[in-house]
Amino acid sequence: MVRILIAVVLGIIVLLLLFQNRMIYHPRRYAAGEGVGNPLLVPISYTTAQGQQQAFYLRPKVLPDQPPRHLWVVFPGNGSVALDWVGFLDPPHDPRDGFLVIDYPGYGYCEGSSSPGAIEASAEAAFTCLAQTLHAQPAVLETNLNLLCNSIGCATGLNFAVHHPVDRMILVAPFTSLRDMSRRTVGWPLCWLLLHNYDNRARLRELAAREHPPRVTILHGTDDTLVPIAMARELAAMFPGMITFRAIPGATHNTIVSGARPEILSALAD
Repeated sequence: MVRILIAVVLGIIVLLLLFQNRMIYHPRRYAAGEGVGNPLLVPISYTTAQGQQQAFYLRPKVLPDQPPRHLWVVFPGNGSVALDWVGFLDPPHDPRDGFLVIDYPGYGYCEGSSSPGAIEASAEAAFTCLAQTLHAQPAVLETNLNLLCNSIGCATGLNFAVHHPVDRMILVAPFTSLRDMSRRTVGWPLCWLLLHNYDNRARLRELAAREHPPRVTILHGTDDTLVPIAMARELAAMFPGMITFRAIPGATHNTIVSGARPEILSALAD
C-alpha cells in the first residue's frame, strides 16, 4: 500500500510538471484570412525563439502613418486573441491613439508555446518591430506608453511594464500571483510545483518604487468566481496612491470586459 501511495503521488507530480503548460494556457488559433480587410489594422510580423509571431497594430484614424499620440499595448486574457479587441477598441476615444495588440506564442497566427519568458520576449520583439514599422525610435513610442490588460494579460503586461516608462495601466480582473491561483486549484504543497509563477504583487512593487510611477486602474467583477475580487482589492490596497480600484457589479470573469466597457473606455480617455 505504501508503494502504491508513493507511486500515485509521484505520478501526480510528474503529470503536473509535464502538462502544466496545457493547464495554464488555452490558446486559440485564427481561421485563414482573419484580420484582413481593415485598412487601419496592420499585421506586425517578427521572429522569436518560438518561431514566427504576429501581433496587430490598430493605427490612429488621424495621421495613421505617424507615431500615435498615445500608444496602448494590449495584453489579452487567456483563451482570448488580439482580434477580439479590435472591435472593442474601434472607434477609439481619441482618433490619434494607436493600439498594439499582442498575441501570445501558440495563439492566433503565432508559432510555439507560451511561458512567462516566451511571452515577454514576444512582446518586446513586437514593440521593437512596431517602432521599425513606424520608422521611429522606441524612445519616441515610450513618450506616451500605456497598457490595457485582462486576466493573465495583467501579469504579462506587468512583466512588460517593468522594462518601460509606462504612464497609465488598466488592469481588468488581475490575480495576486499565479501561485495563489494554483493553491486554489491543486492546494498545498502541490502549488509549489508551479514553474510559470507570475507575481503581480512583486511587479507592482517595482513600479511603485519609481520616481514617477504609472497611474493604475483596476477593474474587477463582483461575481468573479475564477479570480476572487479579494485579490484585486489586495493589489489596490498595496498602493492606494498609485492604484484606483473599481468593482463592477454582477460581472464574472468571462463577462468583465463587456460588462466594464464604459469604465474601460473612460479609463482610456483619462
